[in-house]
Amino acid sequence: MRHTALVAATILLFCSGQGQPQGMPQGRGDLSDEMPFFFYEAINLIASDSTQSRVDIQYRVDSQFFVNVKNTDKAFPHPFIRRGEVYLELLDNDGVSKARKIDRVEIGEQSTGNVTGPKTWYQGVASFVVAPGEYSITFEISDLESERKFLDRNRKVVAQNFSGDKLQASTPMFIVPFDKKGITPQMYGGNVLYGTGAALYVQLFSKKLSREPVRVEYAVSQQEIFLRDSKEFSSDTLHSVSLLPEASLSLAGTDTAPAYSLAPSDRATTGALIIPLDAEKWRLRPFTISLKLKQGTLETTLEQKFRMVWPDMPLSLRDVDFALDALRHITSEDERDSLQSGSKETRLQHLEEFWATKDPTPHTNYNEMMVEYYRRVDHATRAFSSMKSPDGYKSDRGRIYILHGPPTKSARTLDPNEGYNEVWTYEKLNKRFVFADRSKSGNYVLVSTQTL
Repeated sequence: MRHTALVAATILLFCSGQGQPQGMPQGRGDLSDEMPFFFYEAINLIASDSTQSRVDIQYRVDSQFFVNVKNTDKAFPHPFIRRGEVYLELLDNDGVSKARKIDRVEIGEQSTGNVTGPKTWYQGVASFVVAPGEYSITFEISDLESERKFLDRNRKVVAQNFSGDKLQASTPMFIVPFDKKGITPQMYGGNVLYGTGAALYVQLFSKKLSREPVRVEYAVSQQEIFLRDSKEFSSDTLHSVSLLPEASLSLAGTDTAPAYSLAPSDRATTGALIIPLDAEKWRLRPFTISLKLKQGTLETTLEQKFRMVWPDMPLSLRDVDFALDALRHITSEDERDSLQSGSKETRLQHLEEFWATKDPTPHTNYNEMMVEYYRRVDHATRAFSSMKSPDGYKSDRGRIYILHGPPTKSARTLDPNEGYNEVWTYEKLNKRFVFADRSKSGNYVLVSTQTL
């Protein structure tokens, strides 16, 4: 975890008060309305053959979608394995299959079961060369150890006919900050990973296209989360963006990090742009990016909707009211009452402003301190909740864990007369906390704080 020491030290500066009970958020939240197990998108690119068009389907699937079982194949170098298939197909408007691919999934594991922590992804790209036209996409994920399946046939893609004098552009593709060795797509379904840098890759075609630089104007407009009018959030004009002659993309990388290598295109009047974006400053919101590209008398405009996504967002941060209540350990009751006042939009603004003053990296929107705090809230809720007390983050053990993190060591003892005792030792703090469960019900109460 980035800046963990700084996070822990700063959290210790605050004191806690107690408030009203509130359960762990369930279902759709306010800061993120999904906990996706997959992403996919179709990217229309310029094909080498002037009569054809290229469609790349990029996808990523949470590896835990596939069941983890003991491996019986001695040729496979892992004791456990996840197996599955990803089926991709393009159908024309008559329902006729024009291209398809099956990717076999094999993910080696060192242990059985699912683990908590950051998601691990299986990623892939299917590249199809088809006639220009509109196509329906079939995207299906199957687990080979169970009957678990997911099927989506609701998306379409237009494969453009890249020809003529008019300036045409490929589907804008969000990529990680440009590396001259190649292109690494973000691969979040046309979205951008929250808190990270990004750039935009666009191919251009025109019979009149030259090697001269391209003028790029872009504006990123934020659509307010509570359905108010959109407003411009970020914009820039790049007066002279070099047109890369290496406009042809060849698949490279692995199933954990697919990438493209760059090569000169077989078609002389094509080129590519890399447009840098300050995406690390963008908030967790839906956006629209508008582009105007101009070279001499050639001009085209593009518009694409997307959102910042955060698949590993702490669960306790997904609902604004729960997130505010979880501040009970570092705010006074009066301060918390103030934060929890107002409309939902106002409460969200209060939450963001509260953490903005404690951000160790204010040049980005990703707040390491906030993330560490709510990851601790998540752990406290999972580890210290019981049937009688479901709000583990409010418990004494939850409070100490949230404020100080995991103990250096812990021990539990049973006294036949007194019940259970649990001792947490923090060597760097020179502190020992003793919790007791006198009723043997799982409700541990802090009974002693000792200096080592």
